[in-house]
Amino acid sequence: MSHRKTVLRAAAAAALMGGLAYTGTATADADPNDTLAAALSKGYSLSNCTVKDPPPGVAAAINCGQNADPAGPVKATYLLYNNSNDLSAGFTASIKDEALTACGDSGQSPTTWHQGNGGTAGQVACGIYQDAAEIIWTTDAKNVLSYIRASNADVPALYQWWKTNG
Repeated sequence: MSHRKTVLRAAAAAALMGGLAYTGTATADADPNDTLAAALSKGYSLSNCTVKDPPPGVAAAINCGQNADPAGPVKATYLLYNNSNDLSAGFTASIKDEALTACGDSGQSPTTWHQGNGGTAGQVACGIYQDAAEIIWTTDAKNVLSYIRASNADVPALYQWWKTNG
């Protein structure tokens, strides 16, 4: 099973475990695809990514190919969850098949990440899946689960790219 299918299957499972109540941070009138597009990593936009039909419990889904930065990821998936419970369950399910490795200097994976000098922004996991490095993270304030994949197994290089551009 492809990793994207695993991520989308995890999203569906999270929806079943967490209910379908929408408590996201976006306004009721905002297009979920636009809300999610605002969370794309540097080098991605709706011009080089594709909006997909979201699975149950997910308000929007976007898949991307090669990043505009040649040193960037070769694939990415972004999911806007309906609520924080579904997001947390989706993250847990999405990392279950990863061969987890430490994220940078944290010494562990999964761990938390911070934006600027602020508090915890979400969870992040680093690892290898089917011989390629992956970074999977949540942006808790936005109920977004993101996943990027490298063309090789160089987790430290992908993690550095994510820290700069993610």
